[in-house]
Amino acid sequence: MKPIDDLNQQLLAAITFAAVIEHGSFTAAAEKLACSKGLASRRVAQLEKQLGVQLLFRTTRKLSLTEAG
Repeated sequence: MKPIDDLNQQLLAAITFAAVIEHGSFTAAAEKLACSKGLASRRVAQLEKQLGVQLLFRTTRKLSLTEAG
């Protein structure tokens, strides 16, 4: 993955992260943002990489925030 260096990409990643939390899943967030679930996941992963922290605990059935998230 490329580091997020463009301000617009950083903003999209932050908006995607907020949508995932608000809607409770990558699928629901992706639907609201009109993007694929994979793109939403990649955006959040890039944000985590850029910040150097894990923001979400992910399981196959549940998402929850980490302390940093």
